[in-house]
Amino acid sequence: MKYFLLLFGLILSAQEKASFYFDFNKETFNPKQNELFLNWLNQDNDKEILLINGYCDWYGTIDYNDSLAYRRINIVYNGLTQKSTISFSENFEVKGYGKRTKMNKKQMLNRRVDVFFKIKPKSISVVEKKIEEKIEFVPENIIPDSEPINLDEKLVGSTPKGNEQYDSVKVGDKLILNNLYFYDRSGIFVPESLPVMEGLLEFMDSHPKVKIEIQGHICCQLGEDPEDIALIRAIAVHNYLVANDVDDERLNFKSFGSTKPIHPIPEKNESERNENRRVEILILEN
Repeated sequence: MKYFLLLFGLILSAQEKASFYFDFNKETFNPKQNELFLNWLNQDNDKEILLINGYCDWYGTIDYNDSLAYRRINIVYNGLTQKSTISFSENFEVKGYGKRTKMNKKQMLNRRVDVFFKIKPKSISVVEKKIEEKIEFVPENIIPDSEPINLDEKLVGSTPKGNEQYDSVKVGDKLILNNLYFYDRSGIFVPESLPVMEGLLEFMDSHPKVKIEIQGHICCQLGEDPEDIALIRAIAVHNYLVANDVDDERLNFKSFGSTKPIHPIPEKNESERNENRRVEILILEN
């Protein structure tokens, strides 16, 4: 009996893989794949996500396919974060391979995202079955890095402040999204930043006439950023608002790179780097 329980535990902790496929040159699921993804999300088990890999077919440049692979990854990642029974490993990673990997002869099998995960064992003492709420997943099209992201790297963001800055705003005011953090060199919010985005969304919902420009800034380097991380993050904020029913006509976004730092570059310390590395909201109409 002891050996059976040991074997049972090993089976439960084994790594599994789920693959989800995309149509040619698309970064969102078609209806069939979306249904398959939602069914997988809503399975009655607790999953721990270990790794997400993104791939493309042979068509297009390496840089374009790297970007497309990450946009596909973001669709899956954003769906995972909406499910309470899903957690992420401490060593969780995201890697976009584009077409820089061995290709399957059937190109449709190359246009995919692979999710590696473990099923968490259920406690024997649990006598009540947990009833999962079914979720409806609305994809967010966030433009990602062109290089693989290690989501275990240092987090970056702005210095903490409250949301009282929304209380009385006028045209020309510029607001900093404090406590908005991204995984390093990416446009993916860390989960702790969700209250900041919800605060901005609440402000936009309660002020339906307001139009804004989302401005991205980076720290640490002078000159042009070839990846334009500042733009990637501004677009991430834009796409979050649009995905939550804010009219796109009310939104604009712009990258300033490192051209408008709060502190001179190179910065003296991490505090100054954090303040230069930011997303600001310019009120255009109110």
